[in-house]
Amino acid sequence: MLLFHAGHLGGGFLGVDLFFVLSGFLITGLLLQGAGRPRLGAFWERRARRLLPALGVLVVVVPLLTWAVGRLDLLRAVQQDTPWVLAQVVNWHYIGEQIGYWNASGTRPFAHLWSIAVEWQFYLVWPLVVVLLGKGRWRVAVVALAGALGSLLLMVTFGAAVDTTRAYEGTDTRAFALLLGAAAATAPVREAVARLPRRGWTWCARCCSAGWPSRGS
Repeated sequence: MLLFHAGHLGGGFLGVDLFFVLSGFLITGLLLQGAGRPRLGAFWERRARRLLPALGVLVVVVPLLTWAVGRLDLLRAVQQDTPWVLAQVVNWHYIGEQIGYWNASGTRPFAHLWSIAVEWQFYLVWPLVVVLLGKGRWRVAVVALAGALGSLLLMVTFGAAVDTTRAYEGTDTRAFALLLGAAAATAPVREAVARLPRRGWTWCARCCSAGWPSRGS
C-alpha cells in the first residue's frame, strides 16, 4: 500500500478490500472457535488492546506535530476531526461533509483512519450477530453471504454518484469484504471452496483482473 500511494505500484485499490476480507476471516474464526457462545466482553477487550493504544498515540502526536510544523488549515482540520476519530465514526463524518479520501489526503491528517473506523464498527456489530445466530455453521455462512451481497449492491448503487465518498467509506458498503471473509471462516464455505477445481479458481482470477480498473481509469 505504501508503494502504491508513492506511485510505484499498481493495483493498490485491492489492498483495502484484502485487508477487510482478512479481518472478517480472522475475527469470525475467533468467534466460532471453541464450544459455547463467544465471550463478547473478552473479545472486545482484546480488540481494544490491539487498536486503541496506537490510535491514542496518533491522536496525541499528530496534533502536536501539526501545530509544530504544519499549516494552520491542517491544525483546524485535526481539531475538527479528532472527536470523530475518538468515537470511531470518522468515516461517517467525512461522508456527511463530502470529504473524499483522495481529495483529503493532503488536507486532512486523519483521512486514513476511515478504514479503522469501519473495522471497529464491524467488531461491535458482527459478534452480536454471531451470538444471536448461535454459532450455527450454516446460519452464520448464509447471513454473511447474504449480507455481503446486499452490501455489494449498495456499493454499486452509491458508486454511480458523482461523489463516491459514500460508496468508498460507508460501513454498509464496505461490509461486503468483511462479510466475505466472515463467510470464508465458516465450515460450509470452506468445504465448498475445497471442492472447486483449480481451473475454476484460475478463471475467477482472470475475470477479476480483467474487470478491475486501473489507477488511471
